[in-house]
Amino acid sequence: MSEETFERFFENYAERYMASDADAVTAMYEVPMLAVREGIAIHLGDHDAAFKHLSALMEAYRNAGAARATIAAIDSISLGRSSTLTTVRWNVQSDDGTVLRDFATSYHMLRHENDEWRILSYTNHD
Repeated sequence: MSEETFERFFENYAERYMASDADAVTAMYEVPMLAVREGIAIHLGDHDAAFKHLSALMEAYRNAGAARATIAAIDSISLGRSSTLTTVRWNVQSDDGTVLRDFATSYHMLRHENDEWRILSYTNHD
C-alpha cells in the first residue's frame, strides 16, 4: 500500500476530526480498539466507548482553539498484505495558523476484505 493511500486516509481523518464528526471518525476504527495515551492502555470494547473517547478528545481540541490538523510527515511499515503500522506527525493549528501542538501518533491499520482500511489501535508518542 502506498504512502499516498494513507495520506488520503489521514487527511480525511483530520478533516472529520476537526469538524467534530465523531460518527465518521469512530467508523474509521475497528472496534474493539486500543488507545495508548501517556503510557496508559485504554481498552475501548464497543462502539459507544470508542465514540465517547473520540468525542471527548475532539471537544478538548475545539476548546483549546484548534481549527485544523495537518500532516507534517507520514511513514508506513507494511505488516503483510492486510496490516500496516503508520506513524503520522501532526501539526494542530489555530485559525490564525499558530501551531498549538506538534506530535506523532502511530496507528496499527487493518485492511478488510473490501479493501477498506480501519484503525485497530493508536499510540500517542509521549
